[in-house]
Amino acid sequence: MKVLLAPLGSRGDVQPQLVLGEELLRRGHTVTVAAPPNFRIAAQTRGFRFVPVGEDMNAILLGNRDMTEQHPVKALPAQIGLIRKHVAWQVKDMFATAHDADVVVAAGLSFATKMVADQLGVPHVFCCYTLSGMKSAAHPPAVTPIWGLPRLGNRALWAAIETTFQLTIGGLLNDLRRERGLPTYRASWQAIHATETLLAQDAVMGELPGDSPGNNVHVPALVPREQDAAPLSDLLERFLRGAGESSSGAAPLVYLGFGSMPTVDRSQVVRIAVELFEKHGARVILHSSHAEDAGVELPPGVFSVGDVDHQSLFPRVDLIVHHGGAGTTAAALRSGVAQLIVPHIVDQFFHGRRIAELGVGTASIPKPQLTSAAIAQALKDRFKYWAKAQTIRAQLKTEGGAKPAADHLETLATRPPQNA
Repeated sequence: MKVLLAPLGSRGDVQPQLVLGEELLRRGHTVTVAAPPNFRIAAQTRGFRFVPVGEDMNAILLGNRDMTEQHPVKALPAQIGLIRKHVAWQVKDMFATAHDADVVVAAGLSFATKMVADQLGVPHVFCCYTLSGMKSAAHPPAVTPIWGLPRLGNRALWAAIETTFQLTIGGLLNDLRRERGLPTYRASWQAIHATETLLAQDAVMGELPGDSPGNNVHVPALVPREQDAAPLSDLLERFLRGAGESSSGAAPLVYLGFGSMPTVDRSQVVRIAVELFEKHGARVILHSSHAEDAGVELPPGVFSVGDVDHQSLFPRVDLIVHHGGAGTTAAALRSGVAQLIVPHIVDQFFHGRRIAELGVGTASIPKPQLTSAAIAQALKDRFKYWAKAQTIRAQLKTEGGAKPAADHLETLATRPPQNA
């Protein structure tokens, strides 16, 4: 079987597809990954053929960091404008290479893959990492996290989002489809996202809604296998050991990081980390995917890291303060450690709400309201969440959903595509 995996977005969109691709390779299938160019090395070192699509995603995030700290509803118009700017680029890059696939899998902001699948006459699957991305009257759309509405209100929000997508992006996609002799769609959002969908998120975060349109399959989160966990650096290991994990009265450890989300005022985040150490007696592992802390002088109780294996690190800390990305949340749930989510965009607000509902973390805190005192309080309260966090950890399959997802793709590849 030949599979085209096309995750377009940040590391949180791409990493799960690499996990799925590795499972497909182990089964003897041929895998091509089409993703932003900054993921070339990650794909090729795993043995995948790589097709670069669009711009370096880290450059896009850094150039538009203000959007990540606005309320999602306020940020939506600018986000739509950014997507419109890159749609033609995405389509051009996708069609710059001849594709030969039996099934096409899209994730994140991957719109051109539906055209590729339709041109090849093969099934197209949208891989969704969050329940909040599944259309349902049970919850609002991820991009408009307005909670407390009745089912009718949620339906109205979904209808507004689909209409907005069609008016602002669907028309562009249809123009590009006509250029390639493909039929157009009256409901582009549903054709791409809700015809054949793979929900890859742990069921503890919520069951697949019965009213979601299309053919849907629910599998656990696409997390790496336990045996594939990457070791931590020697320096980080020394810092962890210095925390005295087995010593009496050891200072608690806090992981503070927001995934691929850059910070508008990084000095404020650094200040919070320093205060946690100097005022509240906690040690801090301070993460940035963008080397935002390079050259910054930090006290001995604050350790700056780039991207690090969550599976190896999270079980060794006392509190995980993160942005609520789907992959980070899945890794945190598997660690059995209390969480504090600081949501930035889209699905992260749903995940923050759900973590609090599950009783494995305190209520989420908006980025502008985050303080060292708030994190220190969550650290003091961590034992309230310990038992539930450990129970969920025991329930979850450490290997995640790659195997059932690959099973589904193998079955789907033998069937004709579903017309939208």
